Amino acid sequence: MEQRNDVLRDRLLSRLPQPANYAAYQETVAAEIARNEKRLRRTWWATLALWLYVIAFFMILTMFRGANWLSTPHGHVAELTCLFLIVFGAVEVLKYFISRSRVEILKEIKQVQLQVLDLQAKLEKK
Repeated sequence: MEQRNDVLRDRLLSRLPQPANYAAYQETVAAEIARNEKRLRRTWWATLALWLYVIAFFMILTMFRGANWLSTPHGHVAELTCLFLIVFGAVEVLKYFISRSRVEILKEIKQVQLQVLDLQAKLEKK
């Protein structure tokens, strides 16, 4: 068991960039995190737009068509469409929260990784 952990540790440490490339790697990590956060902002605005569309769609159906229209066959189709859009919107919100959590964890991991690289560079200088 102990030997297996050492192999895993060696594999993980071998994937770290060398301290000579530390500055370039740090810039690459910052650019990747910025790209992920930009994608998250776009996802948030798309999800918000979807929810506003669903609310507007349902309000138009109930207010302008009336409650009696919803009991017709076309009204039932409209209700099912609205239900589908609500479920789709809920899935999109869930996807957003999962992606946001993933980016936050990625930021923390990269921060620890950069600290390890910094310590490794300081040890090599001594």
